[in-house]
Amino acid sequence: MNRYSILITLFFIPLFCVSQVTFNSWVNSYLQINSYNGNSNPDAYTVTFSANGNLNMPNWKLSARLKKNIVSEDGKFSIPSNKISFQTITTSGKSEPNPVPTFSQIGAPPNVFLQENSETFLIPNSNAALFNRPQRENGYYNLQLKYGITIQGGAYLGNIPAWTRFSVPVEFTAYDQNNAVIGKISHDFQFQIGNITDAPPPADQLTLKVNMNAANGVLEFKTMQDYNNGSSVTYTDGLLVTSSSNFQIKVRSLQTNLQSARGNSIPVDVIHLTLATAATTNQRIFPIVLSAANQTLVQTNSASKSSFKYDIKYFTMAQDSRLINAKPDDYTTTLQYEITPQ
Repeated sequence: MNRYSILITLFFIPLFCVSQVTFNSWVNSYLQINSYNGNSNPDAYTVTFSANGNLNMPNWKLSARLKKNIVSEDGKFSIPSNKISFQTITTSGKSEPNPVPTFSQIGAPPNVFLQENSETFLIPNSNAALFNRPQRENGYYNLQLKYGITIQGGAYLGNIPAWTRFSVPVEFTAYDQNNAVIGKISHDFQFQIGNITDAPPPADQLTLKVNMNAANGVLEFKTMQDYNNGSSVTYTDGLLVTSSSNFQIKVRSLQTNLQSARGNSIPVDVIHLTLATAATTNQRIFPIVLSAANQTLVQTNSASKSSFKYDIKYFTMAQDSRLINAKPDDYTTTLQYEITPQ
């Protein structure tokens, strides 16, 4: 794990139903790991949305939340949560007048890693509505989504004795376009470490550095236009990364508020953060609102040794009343960036 801190300154199984949609799911939960390369099950998790009659639900969501840390049945060993990921496989079902959407049409990320103490979205905001206009009254609608599950390989597997078993409890939640819960269902995935006899992989090499030009970020509010339109600042090549494996970058504020020397404060979530890079292949970037919780900024799927440069952009939203009403002062917080293999 590689961490880097900077200072940023701000001047101035139950089942529930909603409407006519029913949410259900089932699992093929067992997976055995016999190699340092890890293993995958392409038929691990299947979820269905069903209804009768007319239906139009845009912008629905599907999330996965690890309910507790991944610990062996005897309590002696653990697997990092970011070693477990879900992959999109296929969609199927019945709808009228058009066929059910594909994962590509939905806009689902193809590979999503679990995170400790955090809800991760298998479908962050669907581009395709749950839609049905049947010719027959109460015509049936069904959308089935199939996911695989993967345990990432790595030298960490050598620390776990053969035939150690793990139970991984995951809660899945479906939301409608208003973030109302359509349903929640929990499943346990069963993993067993087999007799691993192949050679362990070389150790991951990860470095993360915040460039000097970005080590003290400053957002300024000089005119009313800065409040009306929002203020922003971008630090070109502010974050430098070298990696020999897949990695993820997280960030958190070490304080919950932006504080001034005079004792004034502003909630840290007035500041938004995103990264940009020319190397857009095999990685996903997540804009975030600053928080004291660790949040993922970048996930990559590039296993070869590579160097990356990221522009760091801090910005505020237009007409944020918390900024308009804040007392003129200098406000600061410290951010901690973290890179880990995945």
